[in-house]
Amino acid sequence: MPPTKRRKTDEENIKGRYNLDKVKATKEWTKETFEIQNIRKKGEALELKALQILRAQNIITNMSKAHLLEETKEGTKLKQIIGDGGIDLFGEITIHEQTIQWIGQCKMTKQLTNTVINEMKGLLSTRPNTIGIIIYGGSKSSQTESIVETSNSDIFLSHIEELHTIRKQIEIKQSQKGIRTMSITKMFIEEMEDVEFDKNGRIIKAKRVKNVSTQIWGTSSQNEDILN
Repeated sequence: MPPTKRRKTDEENIKGRYNLDKVKATKEWTKETFEIQNIRKKGEALELKALQILRAQNIITNMSKAHLLEETKEGTKLKQIIGDGGIDLFGEITIHEQTIQWIGQCKMTKQLTNTVINEMKGLLSTRPNTIGIIIYGGSKSSQTESIVETSNSDIFLSHIEELHTIRKQIEIKQSQKGIRTMSITKMFIEEMEDVEFDKNGRIIKAKRVKNVSTQIWGTSSQNEDILN
């Protein structure tokens, strides 16, 4: 009886499809991409290259743009690119059994502006357990890093030619300082007795609180009845 073939894992399939040494961006790639005159095609080239490099590092990556096609007598044509809400790529990364969501922006411009950083900060402010990755092909200003540090969620800046190291960068940050993300906590209470609230509607005193359940990033923990 012939031996049973071992099925490849998802990680092996991804790495087999996107070999990191083959897909990582070179200075020649950056130079050739900047020479593309069509701004849309230039941006799409960066997004596709970034997707390949990220997937090669076993980072789940998806494009957020949807293409609307139109059938004509001449054939299928691109009619419209549906808006992506400022997000070009998104996915998740698992490090040391911790799964973190991420959103990404790709900018193939000569200079990465501070406006892009502030836009990413705004996008992350409503997304718990999410980090940002900004991928750029040009240069960045001296103020960029200081603006990133003021974000409540971690933002990683990566030149396309260095993107093949992004997983290691995130792993180092996680092991040294921990990953900083927004958190949202919801509390569900079945019953309360003799409750007092402050002017903002927050509970400041209660004689008895029954069946409290808290939810953080979708993870629930059930507690017993709470007595004063």
